[in-house]
Amino acid sequence: MTDINFYVSKQEGWNHRLAIVHRLVTIATQQKLAIHIHTSNENESKSLDDFLWKHQKSSFFPHTILSKDDPQLKTEISIAHDYEPMKNCDYLINISSTRPEYFSRYIKVAEILDQTEEILTAGRKRYAFYKERGYTLGYHQL
Repeated sequence: MTDINFYVSKQEGWNHRLAIVHRLVTIATQQKLAIHIHTSNENESKSLDDFLWKHQKSSFFPHTILSKDDPQLKTEISIAHDYEPMKNCDYLINISSTRPEYFSRYIKVAEILDQTEEILTAGRKRYAFYKERGYTLGYHQL
């Protein structure tokens, strides 16, 4: 069964969620996991792409933005908002405010939240959804 962890920033804002994603990607790449990062829309995918390019020059992570139009996976890290990966389902990082329908295909799922009210409310609904279905849940405030 999929192991699901919630990572919650003590602060508000997209950049705080991006910093959590970066930390989790660092750990997951050390564990040699294939990573898929689910975003809400194209702008978030591009923003995350830019962040992973520029955040720390010493810790660049090769990654690919996938879409329905270009589903060719070229790296072990993929980003998408409108694409459902069928392979390399080790670790799903969800930075969107919705639950990806394909989450259960993954060994591990990370739900990323910050203190923005809409983000917390959506996260609570996902937490309740997973809990009602018997998933193992973890909660980490960062």
